[in-house]
Amino acid sequence: MFRRQKAQDEGEKEPLLDEGETESLSDFRPLVVLEFSSKTTPVTREWMKAKIEASKKHGGAELSAKMVVAKDGEERVLLVSAPQERLLHGAEQMGLKKKYKDGSVRAFTFAERQNIEDYTESLEGMLTMSQSQYIIKVELDNIRALETENHIPGCSNPKARLYKGKSLLSRMVSCHLLDKMYPVHNPEQLKRLQHDWYHLHEPKQLMGRQPIETIRGYFGESVAMYFSFLGHYTKALVVPTVIGVLYYLFNESGRNDFVIFAVFNMIWATVFLETWKRTSSEHAYNWGTLGRQVFEEPRAGFHGKLGVNRITGRSEPVYPSWKRLLRIYGVSFPIVILCMLVAVVVMMIYFWAENIAKAKHKEENTMLTQGLVLVPSIIYSVVIILMNQAYRTLAQYLTKNENHREQSSYENYLIVKLVLFDFVNCFLCLFYIAFVMQDMNYLRQSLAILLIVQQLVGQLQETLLPYLLMRKRIKKGEKSGLDHVSKPLHEIPRSKQAEVESLMDRYEGTFDDYLELFWQFGYVFLFSAVYPMAAFWALANNIMEIRTDAFKMCRIFQRPFMEPAANIGAWQTVFEVMGFIAVMTNTALIGMSPEIQPLLEGYTTVQKVLIFVAAEHLIIFIKVVLAFAIPDMPEWVETQMGRIEYQSTQALKKQVSLTEGQDPPGFGTIGGAVVVDGDDDEEDEA
Repeated sequence: MFRRQKAQDEGEKEPLLDEGETESLSDFRPLVVLEFSSKTTPVTREWMKAKIEASKKHGGAELSAKMVVAKDGEERVLLVSAPQERLLHGAEQMGLKKKYKDGSVRAFTFAERQNIEDYTESLEGMLTMSQSQYIIKVELDNIRALETENHIPGCSNPKARLYKGKSLLSRMVSCHLLDKMYPVHNPEQLKRLQHDWYHLHEPKQLMGRQPIETIRGYFGESVAMYFSFLGHYTKALVVPTVIGVLYYLFNESGRNDFVIFAVFNMIWATVFLETWKRTSSEHAYNWGTLGRQVFEEPRAGFHGKLGVNRITGRSEPVYPSWKRLLRIYGVSFPIVILCMLVAVVVMMIYFWAENIAKAKHKEENTMLTQGLVLVPSIIYSVVIILMNQAYRTLAQYLTKNENHREQSSYENYLIVKLVLFDFVNCFLCLFYIAFVMQDMNYLRQSLAILLIVQQLVGQLQETLLPYLLMRKRIKKGEKSGLDHVSKPLHEIPRSKQAEVESLMDRYEGTFDDYLELFWQFGYVFLFSAVYPMAAFWALANNIMEIRTDAFKMCRIFQRPFMEPAANIGAWQTVFEVMGFIAVMTNTALIGMSPEIQPLLEGYTTVQKVLIFVAAEHLIIFIKVVLAFAIPDMPEWVETQMGRIEYQSTQALKKQVSLTEGQDPPGFGTIGGAVVVDGDDDEEDEA
């Protein structure tokens, strides 16, 4: 598919990075691929290539770029790279943190490169490939129009207008001039990652530790944080699974035992979430993302009247906040409410259909009618999944229409919409059965069917769908004459790698994965009092989920750009809120249980309500105490962060003192060297 153009005087084209080339791979290492659409003209492509290679003062990115051509002869693919020294300067400008030889993790500076733990004289290896690709992406995103540029050259689209400070890539995306931008895979690193991640050679590897550091080095912090959270959550399910299975096998009568189990699960959810905070803070410190603040540039889809950003002073679109709030509460919010009402109607149809099936079974009482009773629940479980997926598309459209400037704001509002609808769509029927119908056996049956069927459908999507996508990609490649497309990347000639990766599906991020864990977490913990086996089914699903997700990341999808992450973001709050709701539901279920009701004989209804409100508040108080008792950061992380802050303060004082020509407080000079005064009883540090 791809070919590289030779010198114009030869008038020939030959395969990209073929053997026997005069230019070796070491001279140009492709890191990022840009694929222009067929709508772009040669003038537009050459202009974009020139902007990428131009110096900063001329509005460029000072990167290296090589144009390659498609099989039809169209130059629509641009390979982008950069010298290692240029990447290191970019890392300094972006505030990327690196581990120094003294063990600290702090902002990288090119002047201190020799003190970096991974320092080499050739400068190679000081940045991971994913970090290099991230730096290039940021530099490409920051290529902005100059004052003299008011339109994309060679483009007749009236929307292709430019103004000073406008991101060129975002304009090309909005005008459908740029189809794809993705980082290339490293076949050898990917091969090792596959071996360590999802190639199971022994049964004990099924619950083995994931190579999180390797995942982070290859895919970046955001992806690694998700898989670490998934692994942490899966291991946390082991204890409630063991207790739940023992309860199911040996205590079917359930006299009071389920009460203890439900209380344990409510507390255990808090312990799991608090220990995860500690784990994520350790990751964030080691990865250099803890406490890192980055100014967010406008999203590609953000639009508004041209104005001046009060922080940067640059020209960019400005959109009044009152208009955004009007769209949120005047358009999005009513539509979300309407969708939730539709979910309620679908739920009532489900109950109607199940009542008909039960009446038929009561009338005939055959094996066929007994199976027929389960059909509405199974169909409803599948309908829930389909409705969630359809609503996801609508929620994305509504959130995009709200015109958020920052990507983080866009994602937070999208999470709120999805969580609200999914909560109603997935759990409202269970609340209705529990607190309106008050049928615990029916609740247990419905919960089991919803959880198991949705996880089975999810696993089919996780395993069968990737396989079908891979087969589709192979057939598409074979039609284009690419017989090697079915092979793993490490078995493909390097001259054909870009061709194969171009056919891969784009990775859409961890959003859907967190959403799936959200409703699973709800099924497991919201109604622990009636179905202890829920944790078992969740554990079995997650063990498979880790491996299938790993397979998709390594074999199905294009490599995603690294995204720095210090935690799981708004999803932490979502899970914590779900934990508090679980306290309310389980306390109410315990109060309604036949085992507890005899203990409350002689009490009025008001007194019973007050007793269980007090019990609920007591459990919430225990959860809050646990949350405070378990620090969010390990002590060693707090110590290191305090040390870095102290060193930064002292360095600033030193800089000020040198500027003013005097020693700062706490500093003295010995033989021209600056030293810090300390207490006599403290051990000096190098």
